[in-house]
Amino acid sequence: MTKVFIHGPSLSPFGKFSGTSLQLSSNTARESVMSFGPEKIEFLVFASFCPEVYTKEFHLPAKIAENLGLKDAFVVRSETASSAGASAFQLGVRLIQSGRFKHGLVIATEIMSQLNREENNLLLGSVLSDAQRALGMSMAQGGAMLTRRYLDLYGYADSDLFFLSKKLHDNGLKNPISQIKKNLSLEDYTNQVKISSPLGLYDISPLSDGSASLILSTDKSEISVRGLGHGTGSFSASGDPSFPASITAFSRAYAEAHLQASDIHFAELHDAFTPFELIGAEDGNLFPRGEALRRVISGVTHPEGDLPINVSGGLKSRGHPVGASGLAQIVEICRFFPRKKNQVFALTHSIGGLATNNFVSIFERES
Repeated sequence: MTKVFIHGPSLSPFGKFSGTSLQLSSNTARESVMSFGPEKIEFLVFASFCPEVYTKEFHLPAKIAENLGLKDAFVVRSETASSAGASAFQLGVRLIQSGRFKHGLVIATEIMSQLNREENNLLLGSVLSDAQRALGMSMAQGGAMLTRRYLDLYGYADSDLFFLSKKLHDNGLKNPISQIKKNLSLEDYTNQVKISSPLGLYDISPLSDGSASLILSTDKSEISVRGLGHGTGSFSASGDPSFPASITAFSRAYAEAHLQASDIHFAELHDAFTPFELIGAEDGNLFPRGEALRRVISGVTHPEGDLPINVSGGLKSRGHPVGASGLAQIVEICRFFPRKKNQVFALTHSIGGLATNNFVSIFERES
């Protein structure tokens, strides 16, 4: 199988952007393109959840290619809700592995701030499956149901979630592009507004604007793609704190990479609701069932711990521009590798919808 390398990873600041998706995408991707050479790029894969509604923009891949001066490139869009950035990345890798292309650009962008919160909630809720709608729940209620089940099943108190939120906020403080920069105290957390119990304001990712880009190529670089996995699956009405689509994606990624969970040195896991980090870590066999929160509390998943997870601040603190987050996680992995000189393997995990179209990507530091 053709080996694929990553070049020119780029991230915009996350938060609020007053312009268009076209402008933000072009600004972010230009850094990637100029570092590699626009004349070499043969394809462009663009990811975004719903620019047609958010910013009333259409036909963006071709417009971005024109802005960047990409001549006769193959341009397409990938949309898988909140995993769109990850699906675009994996599509780009597969295009190169097909043998038809050697170099391509992947861009993922979302601008959410131009809709009010109620409009955002309705739009985001539209991705729920029929089974999820039948339960009469919103995204936050689905996250809350799974969180309650996790806490009760494994013997945690609601207040134990503070340690997870504190870690993510502390990491966000150190990330120059993060949206949320808050030195979260126990008093802040205890007195937070509850959105859907047990989840409150500091357990749920913000509405965000942001963009990420990178180049995929057969040309060698310091970071390569080791293995990919994807999974689709229906929602389990039992509420068990696990996602079948994630288990499938992890299993396929480990198999393609010829690795086990114990080989992974650090990770960025989807945490639109902070306990999803715990569920993702356990679905990926990084920790035994019910142990992930204890590993957070003990410091194992902190930046200097044995298995750092969401050093970027995660979706919770870096921000969650829905269609861009999956690619942003990969850029963050690229930026963390230089800080861990002796660590070789890392992974990202991205969830689409309420965990029904999920992607896992594994990366390797080249010797």
